[in-house]
This record gives sequence, structure tokens and C-alpha cells, in this order.
Amino acid sequence: MAEHAVVRRIVVAVMSLAALGTAAGPVRAQPQSSPPADYAPVTAAVKGRVGDTVVVRLGVANLGPGSPDGQDPGSFAVVPPPGTTITSIPWEGDDDDRKYSCRPPQDKDNHFFLCDLSDRSAPAPGSSITVGFHIRIDKRIPGAKGSVTVYGPNDSRPGNDRDAIPVQAAPAPLWRWQNPLWRRQHWALAAVALALVAPAGRWFVKRRRQDGSWRRTSAAR
Repeated sequence: MAEHAVVRRIVVAVMSLAALGTAAGPVRAQPQSSPPADYAPVTAAVKGRVGDTVVVRLGVANLGPGSPDGQDPGSFAVVPPPGTTITSIPWEGDDDDRKYSCRPPQDKDNHFFLCDLSDRSAPAPGSSITVGFHIRIDKRIPGAKGSVTVYGPNDSRPGNDRDAIPVQAAPAPLWRWQNPLWRRQHWALAAVALALVAPAGRWFVKRRRQDGSWRRTSAAR
């Protein structure tokens, strides 16, 4: 149910963007000059260790046969997988220093990033356009998946407009605080292990000293 609610919110956001383009006056029907474009998501797995920030390229592929000639080029929405955080989506190929090249979530209930293709060149038939998402892996959640949902004008196959973003996360290295060994419930076990190992270490050092003294005494005789 929550997933369907997110999809509905994304649709409302996309319709709002389209409304902004028509607010200045009435829209007149234009003859369609080319076949419709079949948009499909471009996704990739989030791979790395817990604590890593990795770049994952997400976007839209135009499967043809046409292109959005003179029309709204469309958009795509990205929902990050649970256990991850999108830290930035830098603009590419210019000096723009804005942190996000896609619209970030507007509130806690709408946790998707909306990328408007009117800010970029729409993909031609047989090509794709992708954006580099900087994603931090915060923790391992088995089966966690995000999603990419695309919206194109006169899309001929809406059934392929959504795909998953899987996560392949390895445990954090020992020196990172995200490693499970640094969790509080393991501190007691570590203290017990240290209490058991410390006397054995002291006994070993004492025995080595005694053996050394005995050897020196024997040599002196």
C-alpha cells in the first residue's frame, strides 16, 4: 500500500510540472510529427561496503520508434533503496555548483527525486540519458530495493515504465563505526574476552622471564 501511495504522489508531481508549462495560456493540439517514444528506466545496482558513497547512473532509455518531437520530453523519478541516502546529484558538463540536479523530496511523505528531462536533451530513439546519483550505503537491509519510474509523452508501452534499484552491500571494514563489532551489545563480549585473555598474557610473560633467569643462572655455573 505504501508503495502505491508513493507512485500516486510521483504522478501528481509530474502532472504539476506539466501544468506549469501550460499556465501561461491554452494549449493547442499539435499534429504528431513522429511515432511515440517508448521510455524505459535505466537502473544499476548500488554496490559497495556499508559506509561507502558510490556513484550509480540512473535515467531513461528511448526504445523508439519515435522521439518527443517538440513535446514535453518527460521525466523520471528515483526512490532510493531503504538503508541508503542520496547525498548529491551533481550537474555534469558545466560549472553549476548546485547540490542536486534533480528536484529533491519536498516532504517526508514524498521521498523521491524528480528529474525533469526538459533540463537536458531528450534521448533519441535507441539511446539513453543517465544522471550520476551519489548514494551512501548506511546499513545492510536484506532485499532492499529502490526504484526508477519514467514518464514520457504518448508512451506506447506504459507497462515497462518502472524498474528496481537493487543493493549489493558488504559489511563495513573493521575501522568504520558501522561495523557490527562496534555495536554496544558486543562490548560486553569483548570485555569478557579481554578479561580471559589478559591473565593468560601475564602468565606467559612471567613464565618467559623465569625461563630467562634460569638460563642465565645455569650459564653462570
